[in-house]
Amino acid sequence: MSQHRGMPIRIFLLAFVAFAYVMPQWADWNIDSRLDLVHAIVDDHSLSIDRYHQNTWDKAKYHGHFYSDKAPGTAILGVPVYAAFVAAHHVPGLSTGITALERNSAWSTPIRLGKSDTQAAPARKGRDLGGCQRFGIAHNVQVIPWGNRLYPPLRDWALSKYVVTVGVVGLISALFAAFFFWFLGFFALSSLTRWLATGVFALGSTALPYSSNFYSHQLSAAFLFTAFGFLYLLRSGRGRAWLAPAAGFLLGLALFTEYTVALIILVVGLYAIWVQRRRPGALSATVAAGAVPVLALAVYNLAVFGSPIDAGYSHDFCWSAAQAAGFQGFTYPHLGPLFDLTLGTFRGLFFASPFLLLAVPGLFLMARRGLRAESVTCGVVGVLFILALSAYWGWNGGRVDGPRYLVPVIPFLAFPAAFAVEAAGRSWATRALVYLLAAVSIYVTWALFLGGDTFPMSWLRNPLVDWSLPALARNDISSNAGNFLGLSGWESLIPLVALLAVISLWPARRAPQPEARSEKPVPVFGES
Repeated sequence: MSQHRGMPIRIFLLAFVAFAYVMPQWADWNIDSRLDLVHAIVDDHSLSIDRYHQNTWDKAKYHGHFYSDKAPGTAILGVPVYAAFVAAHHVPGLSTGITALERNSAWSTPIRLGKSDTQAAPARKGRDLGGCQRFGIAHNVQVIPWGNRLYPPLRDWALSKYVVTVGVVGLISALFAAFFFWFLGFFALSSLTRWLATGVFALGSTALPYSSNFYSHQLSAAFLFTAFGFLYLLRSGRGRAWLAPAAGFLLGLALFTEYTVALIILVVGLYAIWVQRRRPGALSATVAAGAVPVLALAVYNLAVFGSPIDAGYSHDFCWSAAQAAGFQGFTYPHLGPLFDLTLGTFRGLFFASPFLLLAVPGLFLMARRGLRAESVTCGVVGVLFILALSAYWGWNGGRVDGPRYLVPVIPFLAFPAAFAVEAAGRSWATRALVYLLAAVSIYVTWALFLGGDTFPMSWLRNPLVDWSLPALARNDISSNAGNFLGLSGWESLIPLVALLAVISLWPARRAPQPEARSEKPVPVFGES
């Protein structure tokens, strides 16, 4: 194990800069639905998004009022960040800085996109776009009839979206990347393996775009895997008593944030029961703490929809019919979606990040190391959730970057992949293969992430070739912090590269050598 202090801090800084540098998507119903609830709570002291609902189709309608149709966790986490942003408007100095930021030309793209319709003209006759068709011209067209998806004042709304995204998703995702690196330190993995596995997980997989956007998937991934990590520490005798309730609370928080991860919660919950099977007190603490956010979710649903077990998707303005198929939109696995979600160019998790295929041999290597329960848990999470999602009516995720619904399983695949990376070091051929998979993953992920001001159109079968690479070729780069410096296109990424280089090359302070002892020292968060 490396004796350098602060490696997780370096990981955090690298991840946070990367996540915060690229601005969130501007014309995105999913994000807008969550942000509407943030604004409604802070500005209107209400759970209804009536004042803002016209900027999104992702909404529920109940008793004449509009509400976000999403699990409320992401928005609730955004409330204190946005409240601080509102308060900053009244602080001398900060208010001046906010005004200056809002006058910057960097907002020209968000405003242009915010004023655009989903589609300006009717589709050809007979074409079914598979979306909300309530007000579609010729009954087969997705058109937002009001033509403005940023709420006035436009620049302040856009800045609030950026600030809330960075303050919630970017921050938590970067902290999780640091935790992931630190956690790998408990398994006698080399520093290079830990850096590579963490780097590809955070910056070379579909986790990347969802660490820079106000979606729930990366947040739920962080909560789920951190809970799993806490439970392992308890099993190995390296954890404090507070980790038991913390793991339970994180599992409940994952559901409060994203409904689709219920299956993953079940699997990790079974692992929790196995870990604490001889500690009924700790298990009770886990269950009790997990009930807190679940109870909060029930209270929210009761307040909004009149029942603790009701949810926004039951009253969805657009997708209620689709959600009614099977059980909440889930039927049975389909081969087509299964291929597209894994290896296909459309939404393939392993197409975008082939490095994650190393999870397959990694699971066997974990079992050989005596980590059978952990291997089974990670394997079941990956396989079961991918199968379940292939049975979901909206498995493709709409106009998105990669398989957004699969983001919560990525750390459960990157973790066993680290063991395969470690084993690959015994041969130059296997090392070369690992580096090739990592390089391809980073290339494809960043090409999809940076190519174009919006996510690829939802009907493109190969978004990388048909959307992102052409956008990069014509110098069309996602809105980012470089725009505030008057930079555009590829030039706007120069500050990002410079920042990442400085953080990477900054000399590390060496930790004092530990005294000789019979037991291996347990890493402390903040040390590698």
